[in-house]
Amino acid sequence: MNILIIEDEYSLADAIAEILKKEKFNINIQTNGEDGENETLTGNYDLILLDVMLPQKNGFEILTSLRKAKIKTPIIMLTAKSEMSDKLNGLENGADDYITKPFSTRELIARIKIILKRANDIEDTSILEFGDLTLDIKNAKVKCKDNEIQISGKELELLEQLLINKNQVSIRENLAQRIWGYENDSEYNNVEVYITFLRRKLNLLQSKVKVKAVRGIGYKLEEKND
Repeated sequence: MNILIIEDEYSLADAIAEILKKEKFNINIQTNGEDGENETLTGNYDLILLDVMLPQKNGFEILTSLRKAKIKTPIIMLTAKSEMSDKLNGLENGADDYITKPFSTRELIARIKIILKRANDIEDTSILEFGDLTLDIKNAKVKCKDNEIQISGKELELLEQLLINKNQVSIRENLAQRIWGYENDSEYNNVEVYITFLRRKLNLLQSKVKVKAVRGIGYKLEEKND
């Protein structure tokens, strides 16, 4: 899972990042409000750790802007502000939790896991569909009518992302970051290689769903009719 840290204290941001990497999260850090908010709009993140006191745009402004834009990514506010009015301001404007600095490592990890579990329970996306295609994520199976095959690893993750974004183009760079992580040295052509693998599986299933390449941008699912 991918977590975005928006925090202008470099040492703190790096320390949090190292802790969360040990928990197998992919981490990206932004150190000012405007860049942080722009990064949230990529849709690549499962959770955002958001500081309040930021240069260019503060955390409360970012939070309000994201919720007005109907962005539902879980947000935990990280701040030295401990006044009840500040906590209420964050929670009432759409924050999922509020942690006051300094905080313990165990508390942070526990709260992140609780919120991610809650978010996954609310929005169960274990079954995804498009056209004649059905992806069963929990059982790692993809089906088309009476045909069914196992799918795993990066192919499963890639198909999952394409199905989640089935009504729009999935940007190649976003797919690479989402699946391989932000600090992975893999080239973006890894996406192209796995797209080829995925196309073979769809042909094997005799599905009408195809993966269309949008030149210079990314990929999109489309259903070919006879």
